[in-house]
This record gives sequence, C-alpha cells and structure tokens, in this order.
Amino acid sequence: MTLRISRQELMVRGTNFIFRLYIFPSLLDAKFSSDKVTPNTIGENGVGMKQAAASLSDMTFVLVKNGSNEELELGIVARVLQNEVGCFLPCFKFNDLKNLSKKMTEVFKQSQYASVANCVAEYGKVTTDDVPSLDKGIERLCKHFGDICKKFHNNPYVFEVILDKVHDRNSKQASRAKDKQATVAEIIKTLQNDIPMRYLHIDETFKFSVGKKELTFRYWQDRLVEFTEIEIPVRSKTPWHKDFGEDIPDQYWLRIFLGFDRFRIAESDVEPETGIKKANKQCSLYIYSRMSGRLILREKDCRVRLKLSAGGTEFCQALTVIIDDVDGHLPINPTKQDVVFSNQSQGGDTHEENLYTMIRTVVAFYYSHHKKKYGGKKNILTSKISQFVDRELPDGMKSCANCKLTTYKAEWKQTNTNMIRVEHSKTVEVPGVDTVFRLLPEEKALQSPGRAARKRKPPPTKKNSNPEAEEELEAANKKRSKKDTKRHSPTGMRSTPTRAAGRPKKYGYGDDSDDNGQSDSEDTSSEERGDKDKTKNVGKSCLDLCMSSDDESESRYGKKSRNPKVISPGPKGKDSNEALENRIDELE
Repeated sequence: MTLRISRQELMVRGTNFIFRLYIFPSLLDAKFSSDKVTPNTIGENGVGMKQAAASLSDMTFVLVKNGSNEELELGIVARVLQNEVGCFLPCFKFNDLKNLSKKMTEVFKQSQYASVANCVAEYGKVTTDDVPSLDKGIERLCKHFGDICKKFHNNPYVFEVILDKVHDRNSKQASRAKDKQATVAEIIKTLQNDIPMRYLHIDETFKFSVGKKELTFRYWQDRLVEFTEIEIPVRSKTPWHKDFGEDIPDQYWLRIFLGFDRFRIAESDVEPETGIKKANKQCSLYIYSRMSGRLILREKDCRVRLKLSAGGTEFCQALTVIIDDVDGHLPINPTKQDVVFSNQSQGGDTHEENLYTMIRTVVAFYYSHHKKKYGGKKNILTSKISQFVDRELPDGMKSCANCKLTTYKAEWKQTNTNMIRVEHSKTVEVPGVDTVFRLLPEEKALQSPGRAARKRKPPPTKKNSNPEAEEELEAANKKRSKKDTKRHSPTGMRSTPTRAAGRPKKYGYGDDSDDNGQSDSEDTSSEERGDKDKTKNVGKSCLDLCMSSDDESESRYGKKSRNPKVISPGPKGKDSNEALENRIDELE
C-alpha cells in the first residue's frame, strides 16, 4: 500500500492482494445497501471507502488492476456529481492498456457522461492559473494506470486511490494553493502515525508506505514498557461466578496485552497553546476486532468502565490495556466503532459483565505487581517508566501475534465478596524475549520504608573518689537484696505489682508482704509505726539514688550489670531509717 503527495493530491496504492477488487457494486447505479452477497464479509459495498473519500476531498479517483494489464477499472467519487435525485458513483472498465487514452476519450465525450467529463477536465487543471482540460485529465489518469501496471507487474491485483481537491476549510481563497499543500502534508503525517496504531495484525509480507515513509506495524512494541500478554477465559452466556473455574461450552479465550506507555507518560499535562490542564496518563483501553480487522474502540480513561479506583493518581502511570478479539466473539455496532452487547441474541448483559470483570482482575493484578517492585511508591514507578523515553527498539521486531512476550502463570480465586483475585504468592512471571523494556525491582525498594531508630547513648556518670564509701554501699545492696528479690524481680513486676516503700496504698498496688504472707511492718513497734509518715519517702529516695562503680554488682533486678548501682530500701524502722539517712548525707 502506498500513499503519496502528487501536485496537491493524495494517492493511496495497495498491492499483494490475492483476490479480485471491486470498486462499486455496479457500473452506474451504485446503491448503498447492507445486504451481503457472501456472509461474514467485512464492509458494506465499499461504503467506508466512499465515506472517507468524501470526507477528505471533493473529487476522488479509484484505479484498479484486476488480474492483468488487460483488466482495468476506473471509479469516480465527486461532490459535483451528487444531487437531490440520488447518488451517482460512476465506474468504467477498460481492457486495453495500450489504447487506454483513446478508449477514455470515446467514453467521456458521450453526452450521457458530460458531467463525468467535466470532472476529468477539472483534474487536468494542474495549477490554479490553468483552465480545465479533458485531454490533460485523461493523460494524467493513463499515466497512473501505466505506473501501477509497470511497477507492480508481478502483482495481479493492485488498487490506487487519488484524492484531489483536498478539503481546506480554514484557508482563505487568496492563499488556497499554499494552504492545500500544508493540509495535505498534515494529513500525510497523521496517517503515518495513526495507521500502524489502528491495525494490530499486519503480516510482514505486506508493504505499506505513506508519502516517502515505509510503515512498520510495531506501534505497541515500540511504546509499551513491560509489554505483556495474558489470555483470560470469558463466558458469553453463563455468569462467571457459577461453577467458577470449570470449563463450560459457552466459554472462549480472549487475548489481552498490557504495558506502560513510555511516550504518553512523558507528555505535558498542560496544553501549550491554551495552558489548560489535560489528563493523558490515565489507564487507557483499546479494543481490536477481528471481525472488522482494525481498532474499533479507544477510551482514554477506562477506569470507570472497568470499575477501577478513579481517585487521585491510581492507575495513572500511562497504563495501556489492549483487547485482541482474535476469534471475533465481541459483538460490534454497524459502524464498527464500539462493542454493543445488546446486539447479542441471548445473555448480552451477562457477557458484558463477565468480560469487564475478568479484565479488571488482570489489570489490577498487573498494576499492583509492578508497583510492589518499588515499595508501592507510584512516583518511583513513574520515574522508572520515564527512563525508557529515549531508548530505541531493536530492528526485526515481529507483529504482536508472533512476538514472545512476558506472561504470568497465575491462580484465580473467588472471594467471599463475590470478586476475583489473583494469588500473588503463587504467581510465576515468565519473561518474554520480545519484551524489550523491563522494569527491574530494587532491593532497597522492596524493604518497607521506615526511619531507623536512633541509638541512645547512656548518660554520663560521676566517679566517686571515696573507695570506702563504695564498698559500704555495695555491702548494703547485697544485704538488702535478699529480702527484696521477689518485690523487684521481673516476674513479680509483670504478674503482681507491689507497692514501693513509702507509696500510699490508694494507687492500687498490693500489700508489702514477704513469702510467709506476713507484713513487713508487723515486727515493728507502735512507736515506729507512728513515725512512719515522717519517713515514708526515704525508701523512694533511696531507690532513685544512683552511684557509679567500676566493679560489677547485682542490680535491683538481680542481673549482672555495669549500669549505675541502685540502693534498695532496707528494713523498716526509725533507727534504721535515720542511720541510712545520715549515711546518705555523709556520702553526698
């Protein structure tokens, strides 16, 4: 197929066909009918081609070689030929390339084809200053027929479409010729970018060129990072949750491609001319139908359709979902621009629910799987995808159907909330050799993010310069620790908290009892018991007193430690408390 610019006109040429080409259903009486001579065929008598030609130009010529140089056809789609009475799409057959110019002159000079002759004469007007010329128009058409017969003599079936008088609605009459050239150049550029995107499965043996550029149909291979292929089971009539996991007669397999668009994620979020924000990084959906042979649906943000989280930046890393209806199970509308489940005779709603439920499960799994590679951080995932913007795809890439892409061996599970989940722990990733751009996980990103705890340094301690006082305090600690082992042991602290010496009972602590169940204060006299209030805080003061020592000693928890020594409270009593208080004052 070739599309090139020629004197302010568009030319589309196709070759390598193995079947006869028909321009119009009949010679002079072209009727737009949807009745099919052969069932399961695509197109409605060339209505799509006629519509495209009328939308792009005011006059179109269709040239066809059907089998040999002796079987030539010419069709004309012109705006001036249409009127209120009906459509007029003339088509002519010629069987002699050598005498083609003479045959055309004889046909077009007939009175019944006067309007057609005027169109051909207008085509002979090469420049805006020229006048219409029938002879020049016939000469140009004969030259086009000679080109396709000479250049493609080994191809029996060839067609060529010439678009003349291309529409330029925004131009002024004074600069019409210049604007036409700019319009044609813009159409050429648009076709060069859009044609590879609209056709998913084009065999490598077909050669297509637009202008001077040869087209390569590897549009998605060049754009998608972590290009992945997954096949899912879809039921057309039976609800998915009925006998989940079992094969049933109305089940078919649907192929899905997924990936992150490395070019779309790098696009600006603001229109350069207007400054208006635009959304172009949401999860997008593309549906290709084998029934029509091309793209039938493109949705820039499919999160609502798939019932995915549509808040914030979730699924906004240029995620792309491609549905490849290989066997043509999805019902499409007459214009082949959308999937319409109401056209299905039975179970259309069920089919729709089953389809989007399975797709939603796969998309959610795929997105979560790659986000976990970077600790669940979406900004890191975005930066990793953006790193592939300047990378180049290696030569010799195959079409999507022939590529060996990354896939997953996963288990599907029906939850109690009537949802489908993929078991991440049992999922195995199978890398594909044709998946060029890969997202590799980072070890640091796999660890849960958090701030490391700071190590506290022990507080500085003062060294006592009196060794005799240290020995006396150590001896006092050893003597009193025998009686207070139970009170200050870790087990006693965890199980039954006891009341510290001098602390009132109203705080909820237990009685100060020894192992025999007797109170520590029963062996004291009434006078000592009466003066207890005066010295009730002495024991607490002794507990809080810390002294440093270079030797190891038993702490109040009964463990060896070099931490500051703690003096435990001694026996109750006036004399003992006064002596201890005096000794503390001496040490200070």
